[in-house]
Amino acid sequence: MSEPTLYAQAKEAFVEGGANETFVTLDTNRIYLQRLMDDFQKPFKLVVIHGEPGVGKSMLLRKFEKDMESDDLVVYYKPFFSIDDFKKRLAKILFGDESIDPLERIERYEGPQKTIVLDEAQLYEREFLEYIRLLADSTKVRFILSMHQNSNEKLRAKEHFETRIFDSIKVERPSKQEFWTYIQKRLLAKNVAELAHAFDRKKSDAIYTYCEGNFRRANQFLYTLFDILDYFDEHQPSLLTKGPIPNDFIEMTAIHLGYIDA
Repeated sequence: MSEPTLYAQAKEAFVEGGANETFVTLDTNRIYLQRLMDDFQKPFKLVVIHGEPGVGKSMLLRKFEKDMESDDLVVYYKPFFSIDDFKKRLAKILFGDESIDPLERIERYEGPQKTIVLDEAQLYEREFLEYIRLLADSTKVRFILSMHQNSNEKLRAKEHFETRIFDSIKVERPSKQEFWTYIQKRLLAKNVAELAHAFDRKKSDAIYTYCEGNFRRANQFLYTLFDILDYFDEHQPSLLTKGPIPNDFIEMTAIHLGYIDA
């Protein structure tokens, strides 16, 4: 079996999601991570992480979970289908019995305080969020909710939630410099320094514009770009040159993904 090409290796640098996803340390997300870790050491009922889709909230949570290494921290990256599913999972964690309602028994819970992290919390209905609020009021369980920006505003508009939110961490869209650093570090993490050096700021800025600084879109864009380059490397290598990645391939990717009308 032949070794993967440089482009194939680069493509794998931008596969999104999963426990092994690379956390790229930037000035801003280092601050978010430290703030979250500081909050974890303090008493709270609710912490909210919010921002536009694709700015790196889930990536931040994976790094937080890995660094904390706490048995009392439980992170759910995919939303529960129903409140009953959530009740069963929480009852198993707290009491070892899925058949009971955690809220009905929560005052009898004598174990260590659990911190439950719910990603994509904007998908939960009002009944679900009310249930979380009541559990948080018990002080036996506390919650970190990660959600889209507009959902956070709606949540904070509810007075009974606003008074329980200990911290609200807004994850901002990266700057163009951070976006370029993100690309560089993900490529270097896959040991394709040659391609990292070939990726200059001008090309990074062009992709930033197409993707509006969105990491999720950027991962898709770069995966597709290196997939196209890998194809040409195998079938028409004469069109590729050493050095900077040709602009034609970036435009080809933008057309393929619908950022440019062909």
